[in-house]
Amino acid sequence: MKKKLFGLALVMVMTLSLVGCKNSDYKKAVELEEQGDYSGALELFNGIPDYKDSSDHITYCSDMDSAITAYNDAKTKLEAQNAELQTKIDDATALTTSGTPLDETLITTLETKISEAKAAKVEVPEIPETAKDINTAADTMNDADYTSVISSLDSAYSDLDTSIKQYALVDNPTEAFVIERLGNVEDIVDISAVTEDNDPNGHLGKAGGYTAQIYFSNVNINQGSVSGSTVIDKGTDCGGSIEVYSSVEDATTRETYLAAFDGSIFASGSHKVVGTCLVRTSDKLTASQQQEFETAIIDALTALE
Repeated sequence: MKKKLFGLALVMVMTLSLVGCKNSDYKKAVELEEQGDYSGALELFNGIPDYKDSSDHITYCSDMDSAITAYNDAKTKLEAQNAELQTKIDDATALTTSGTPLDETLITTLETKISEAKAAKVEVPEIPETAKDINTAADTMNDADYTSVISSLDSAYSDLDTSIKQYALVDNPTEAFVIERLGNVEDIVDISAVTEDNDPNGHLGKAGGYTAQIYFSNVNINQGSVSGSTVIDKGTDCGGSIEVYSSVEDATTRETYLAAFDGSIFASGSHKVVGTCLVRTSDKLTASQQQEFETAIIDALTALE
């Protein structure tokens, strides 16, 4: 009898001890859940699945833990994407003020792409309170895709960067550079640079004048029809010329002067300011020939090698 009573007492002690452990784990699990440590709480609840309403807590903590993991993964991914996009935006913004482009409209184009990139940026939302809303926030972050935005931004960046580099080539270039580049134009035959001694205009090196003046002949012009014995004597009529100035203002002033004679018997052919250079072609060429020749010259001067 005593043995039976002892055994019963031992069972009761063990049962009470077990119940006490379960209660302790339950309270600790609820505490962790309330603190937002769903992973820690879930571990404890899984150890007492049949105790009180542990099964409900297991479902809730499991959903929350899964949702938070998805949210954190999506957040990490989005933050990396945002960092890349912001670097692109910062680089593009810096480029817009880094130099003078050959085509100034490209600055506006890039600025527009910068604005579009900023507008496309998805910010990381505050984590919601329910698993459903947390998953929705994660889905929104995962849906962020800047591929087309970055591609468009990169393209506009490249165009402006190229244009800035091209302008640098025609920003008061040396005489030697111009002669070298003109040598790449198919229709050009002879090339001669003026000196102070043979400058027909007397403008070389003077205030407001050109820093270099290079004449050249064109294969499509009958040189026998042009008066003069040398390319410099014949002047622009034998093909064209490049007048190099130290500033855009000086080049533009000269171009405006020539434009005043357009359409008159004193017209000297086409003329266009490129950087600080004035590109001129002969009036003895047809309008279409002048346009094609001018384009070929500009392309040669601004080619990036």
